Amino acid sequence: MTIKEFFQKHREKKKQNKKIFSSTKERVIYEIKSWTLVIIAVFFIRAGIIEAYQIPTGSMEKTINVGDFLLGNKFLYGARTPDWIGIPFTRVGFDIPYYRFPAFTQPEVGDVVIFKFPLDPWTNYVKRCLGTPGDTVKIVDKKVYVNGERFEDPEHSIVNYDNIFPKSYKEPRIFPSGNGNRDQYDPIYVPRKGDIFKLSGLSHKQVEYIRHIMILDGHSPKDNYGIYYEKGEPKYKVKQDYYFMMGDNRDNSFDSRYWGLVPYKYVMGSPLILYFSWDKTVPWTQFYKKIRWNRIFHTVS
Repeated sequence: MTIKEFFQKHREKKKQNKKIFSSTKERVIYEIKSWTLVIIAVFFIRAGIIEAYQIPTGSMEKTINVGDFLLGNKFLYGARTPDWIGIPFTRVGFDIPYYRFPAFTQPEVGDVVIFKFPLDPWTNYVKRCLGTPGDTVKIVDKKVYVNGERFEDPEHSIVNYDNIFPKSYKEPRIFPSGNGNRDQYDPIYVPRKGDIFKLSGLSHKQVEYIRHIMILDGHSPKDNYGIYYEKGEPKYKVKQDYYFMMGDNRDNSFDSRYWGLVPYKYVMGSPLILYFSWDKTVPWTQFYKKIRWNRIFHTVS
């Protein structure tokens, strides 16, 4: 068979398999069904496997720059079925029950992680994990220690060691209240699923810390924050694992030092690759220079 005969046979076969419609109405219904299936497939892929993200802030400079566009691997930490249905690009909709598949691995200290912002789950954040379930994190003179061992600054991080807050300074917005400041951060324990906290004789800082976990676990004052009693003593049992996240741009990052811990249910995935990047400071008249060509297809570590 010649090449010409091969392609002619292929065209004839394609014509034979082509859908024949008896009316315009039938064609329209067929097209609607086809596009509906495509939209549903894309919806499930976006929800559970791969999703695109844009980086709007400089909290991870220069690991991830403002204007970077990245693809996130949502399969690594456990793909999940859609948990919300509504009008795309709006908040009009409602939550639905979802199932999370077993994870291939869990976030480890040093991993860059994509997660839902605990104070506003509609917003996605990208930070570096510096504390996993059961770890204790502290910061001394901007140096991070995990379980007493120094965590070396990431290769592309920005840390200004010439400007360090003193230990005496209590930063107002720090979590929990009174836990020092961004550069001198008192030890904080990252809870794991099943941990039990006693609820008697607590300081104000401890109360804030435990209540934060109770709320993220899904409890409210109406159910008494999930408190139970053992031998007459009030206690609380943690329902899920938690993580401590920080930005690589250490002086310019709104992270776990300020708003608290990240529950596992909000961990979405890890950056896969940068598929596009542009510099917002460059005017549109210099479009070619506006694109950061050297960052396209750049991996994140």
